[in-house]
Amino acid sequence: MRHAKQYRRGSRGKAALFFLALFAFGIFSMLLPLRPTQSAMEKRELAKFPQFSVETLANGQYTKDIDTWFADTFPLRDMFFKLNSWVQSLYGIKTVEIVGTVEQGDEIPDAPFIKDK
Repeated sequence: MRHAKQYRRGSRGKAALFFLALFAFGIFSMLLPLRPTQSAMEKRELAKFPQFSVETLANGQYTKDIDTWFADTFPLRDMFFKLNSWVQSLYGIKTVEIVGTVEQGDEIPDAPFIKDK
C-alpha cells in the first residue's frame, strides 16, 4: 500500500506538469502576431484567413478553411518541420540516399516498345 501512495503522489506532479505544458503550448499557438505569412522552407505564401459567409458556414467549408489556415500558419512551423526531418533522419539504417542532382533520367521509355517484324 505504501508503494501505491508514492506512485500516486509522483504521478500527480507529472500530470500537472504535462497539462501545464500542453496549456502553454495551446496559448502559444493562439498568438496572432507570431503567425508567419510565408514559408521560407517551402518557398510559398501560406494560407490566408478565410472570408466568412453563411453559405460556406452551412456547407462546412468555412471551418475546413480555418483548420487549413491554423495548420498552415502555426508559429515556428518551419522550425518544427526541420526538427521533424532531423528526427526522421535518426530512424534506422538507410539503404538508399541520393545526394546532389541526378543527371541521368529513369529507364522508363516514353513510348511503348513495338517489335519490328
